[in-house]
Amino acid sequence: MPQRLRRVIEVVETCLLTILLGAMLGVAIYQIVARNAFGTGIIWGEDLVQAAVLWLTLIGGAVAAGPDSHIRIDLVARFGSPKFQNVAARLTALFTAILCAALGWYSIEFIKWDFLDGTPGVGAIPAWVCEMIIPVAAAVIALRYLGHAIWPRRKESS
Repeated sequence: MPQRLRRVIEVVETCLLTILLGAMLGVAIYQIVARNAFGTGIIWGEDLVQAAVLWLTLIGGAVAAGPDSHIRIDLVARFGSPKFQNVAARLTALFTAILCAALGWYSIEFIKWDFLDGTPGVGAIPAWVCEMIIPVAAAVIALRYLGHAIWPRRKESS
């Protein structure tokens, strides 16, 4: 991927995460102050915070998948030869890609049921719209890890 395109994607992801986090914190703080000080709050406030947590988590996971910076337990690979480490990294990335692809595929069924049931989401926004991030982010993570399986990043010397 060209460096300029990669940088644009990183900026968009960072801006989206920042806006979501700000909105989530703003609504959550408002809810706490409004409830404790005035005995009121926004009716859909908790729903918005829940949806924002879902979006933040999945977009954050997709962002972390780009440079392959997810938390990992790599004790076995750490003590192996460089060739073993390369094979282990490729297999782990491929397994991650397969699991995320399965998550994305099966989440579509979950979203379909919420669509058919008319499950309420945030205010006037139905739940299925809020949940659309699940297959999208899962697909992005799967594609990024498939890329890591095919073209693993070289480890920088520490």
